[in-house]
Amino acid sequence: MDPVKLRIAAEVDSLAGDLYGVSEFLYQNPEIGYQEFKACEFLGRFMEEHGFRAEKGVGGVQTAFLARPAHRPRGRPCVAFLAEYDALPGVGHGCGHNLIAAASVGAALALSRHLDGVQGTLALVGTPAEEGGGGKILLAEAGVFAEMDTAMMCHPGRLNRPGEEMFGRVKFKAEFFGQAAHASVSPDRGINALDALVAAYNNISMLRQQIRPDARIHGIITHGGEAPNIIPQYAAGLFYVRAATRNYRDEVFQKVQKCIEAGATAAGAGYKIEIGLPNFDPIKRNPPLERALRENMEGLGISIDPDDGRRGSSDIGNLSFYLPAIHPSVAIVDPLVPGHSRVFAEATMTPRGKDALVKAAKFLAMTGYDFLASSELRKKVQESFQEPG
Repeated sequence: MDPVKLRIAAEVDSLAGDLYGVSEFLYQNPEIGYQEFKACEFLGRFMEEHGFRAEKGVGGVQTAFLARPAHRPRGRPCVAFLAEYDALPGVGHGCGHNLIAAASVGAALALSRHLDGVQGTLALVGTPAEEGGGGKILLAEAGVFAEMDTAMMCHPGRLNRPGEEMFGRVKFKAEFFGQAAHASVSPDRGINALDALVAAYNNISMLRQQIRPDARIHGIITHGGEAPNIIPQYAAGLFYVRAATRNYRDEVFQKVQKCIEAGATAAGAGYKIEIGLPNFDPIKRNPPLERALRENMEGLGISIDPDDGRRGSSDIGNLSFYLPAIHPSVAIVDPLVPGHSRVFAEATMTPRGKDALVKAAKFLAMTGYDFLASSELRKKVQESFQEPG
């Protein structure tokens, strides 16, 4: 292994206790998207105590921050390490964002201390509200990443992977409007909004048989009426449409809208569809950058698992169309343990979770070093990014 990478790995080992502390603080203080005030303050102060300058509220987002090494002038190329730290309602850190933030903190600190002889610099970007809020999208649109050349983070999960596909996603609310009436005395004078919603829901369920394997539709009924003896005049549901490409995501969403319209028409009800922006894009993968990261994972003795075909969505998909990005994963649970669960949250605090944190900080920092040290790698990464996606 490159001597500099050995020093980077040793640096991460020396920081391990502090990184565990970062992860534990976030674990003990879970905050949902755009409410991560404690996390933002803690992480900004932590970075300042370790030789960085931190700016809070970047991109017009109160709970976002940007930290740069105080001893290093701003310049290009620039590696951005991404720190997520939002939690899930009622579950806490069931998606392991406490480990994501701590690993990116470790990568940024370790690499910042071994930049002699390489061009460029790095930054740590605090990206709130990944769980549906699209924090990275807001920051990208505000120009926070305009002077950065690649973005890196690592997600804890069930597999060791240098990268994997993601679904694009549209989130929307469907509302139906009818006419209340006594369900026994005057049912003929009512218009049943719940019937409209149920018909639409069943239409969508039948549509699932006719979509490709690289798409998903799922939803819930959030309001179904007030009482059994009152014909519901209002009903509503919340739905997600996901697909592996932006075009197919939008195509499926158009078909879902027709399912909703048909349900409303059948019941004689009105309807409204409200899209919960921002939409998530599928990730634009970067093979040269993933290959560099894979070599670093294997250099640390991490065995790469085969892809199991399971997919989620994330706002890093949108960011990957702004600049080259990678989103590897490192296993902290067995494959059958579900994400977004209390069991998964607890796994972040186990010895396996802590070991994954240290390894992730190492291979992220090493890959950041590869990017800054090799003009050839940067060229390949940029060429791959320029390809249609």
